Amino acid sequence: MSQEKNMPVSLPPVEEGPNKAAFMQILTPRELEVLQLLARGLTNLEIGKQLFISKHTVKNHVSNIYRKLNVDDRTQIALLAIRNGLVVLD
Repeated sequence: MSQEKNMPVSLPPVEEGPNKAAFMQILTPRELEVLQLLARGLTNLEIGKQLFISKHTVKNHVSNIYRKLNVDDRTQIALLAIRNGLVVLD
């Protein structure tokens, strides 16, 4: 049975997903910075301005994060970061 387009994606609970230490082993320090800003809802342009890098460099980091974490959606990445303690929302 195929998944419908608008069906929510179910991510594993924190206990089953990577933890903060695993993220730190999988991602580079810069990718972690990008991930934290992405999870806070910033656009590539906003992330680039904050980190003093181009939006194209941000896009490359985001693509690397997608590949390394085996996800293909900004929302999935943000949820993983929040669930695993990389980002605490105010």
